[in-house]
Amino acid sequence: MLTLSFQPVNAPNIPGTSLSYDTHGEGGVSVIAHGVQTIAGHWSAVASGLPGRTLVANRRGRAGSGELGPDYALGTEVSDLNRVLDFAGPNAVLVGHSYGGAIALLAAAEREDLAALVLYDPVLPLDKSANAATLDRIDAALAKGDRDEAFRVVLAEVVGDSAENIEAFRTGAPDDWAAMLELVESTRAELAALNDLEFDPAVLDKITVPTTVLLGELSDREPLAFGPTSRLVVDRVPDAELVVLPGQHHVAHAQAPELLVERIAAARGVAPVLSA
Repeated sequence: MLTLSFQPVNAPNIPGTSLSYDTHGEGGVSVIAHGVQTIAGHWSAVASGLPGRTLVANRRGRAGSGELGPDYALGTEVSDLNRVLDFAGPNAVLVGHSYGGAIALLAAAEREDLAALVLYDPVLPLDKSANAATLDRIDAALAKGDRDEAFRVVLAEVVGDSAENIEAFRTGAPDDWAAMLELVESTRAELAALNDLEFDPAVLDKITVPTTVLLGELSDREPLAFGPTSRLVVDRVPDAELVVLPGQHHVAHAQAPELLVERIAAARGVAPVLSA
């Protein structure tokens, strides 16, 4: 785990920070922006399988990286990602998952040096009232000191997991569950930042790089935002295609990393790294 320290450029209202990051391989670079309830290490199977060099930073609010800060907003994340991309160098393939997909979209609209953009189950604030209701339920749980309930709300209403799957996770992987509880407050702030975004779809017209939108087959259902967001992106970004991942939900980076490797590598036009 390495550390990148920087002061945001042309953003005096955003404090400087340090971001810890993992790097894998050598050669042409890919940069992965992870989603909520996630750290860089959760993407190691994908990052190590991609051709070239892959950089995955721990966003603010994770161990080894700076705090979100009192003025945290989605623009904070976009500024951070731009600094990571500057560090990585030109012609990067930018990969964004979920909330990281929103960050990647906004960063890509500001840049002209990317080789490609790959979004997996991206999310935008298309239903602010429903999002606000979810935030209210998370807040109510946290006000009682009940991180378990707050995390259940995230899994059920944001990710779309069933009650049975959530309970199986809690009882079957208690250490992993406990690690997830440490991220709940950051997730709450991130979801609020997303819902506060005044999103103008015209920003998507500014994205000029080839764009692949990966949508889990099981993520494409109401009331989840992944399907509507994915189709909006494909409709508005000039050079975008939608690819459905058969049988996949929102965590293919953990459950089917080889499938994501194949699709991301295709965006660069090269073959994935094969395991021995």
